[in-house]
Amino acid sequence: MKFKSEKSIKEYLKKLPDDTVIKYYLDVEYSPFPVLVIEEYTRRFKKKTKNEIIKDLKYQSKLAHKKTQELGKMAKNHRLVDDITKQKSDEIIKHAKKKGFEISQAISKKKASLKTKLKTSTQKHLEELEKLGELKKQGLITAKEFQETKKKILSKI
Repeated sequence: MKFKSEKSIKEYLKKLPDDTVIKYYLDVEYSPFPVLVIEEYTRRFKKKTKNEIIKDLKYQSKLAHKKTQELGKMAKNHRLVDDITKQKSDEIIKHAKKKGFEISQAISKKKASLKTKLKTSTQKHLEELEKLGELKKQGLITAKEFQETKKKILSKI
């Protein structure tokens, strides 16, 4: 579609789906026709006066100015967008490592308490086996009873 006039741009904007108009509205400072985008947005979603539209435009221009200033500061400090992205990525990785360490510590503590519980239950079973062996030596139980009880105790370990 060729844009020959303001009218053709308005027609184009009217044909766009809502999500595209919203996207254009949110990035209006980059639009070559911000007033027309804002007008189409307000026509569809909000009824605003021209003063409110102008206020929005001023706000959007302030945002664009701030972004430009930030980019200027980055250039003065010889920092690239990639450097800032890398810095943010490093912060995220550092945070993830810290969280991972905390989780591993919590797991280790649970593992230690579980080991203690397992040791105590295993020790109990071993003590039962020793008593069982003594009962067999004393002749209080038969070899068959010894073997059956021993299997039951060992299956619990």
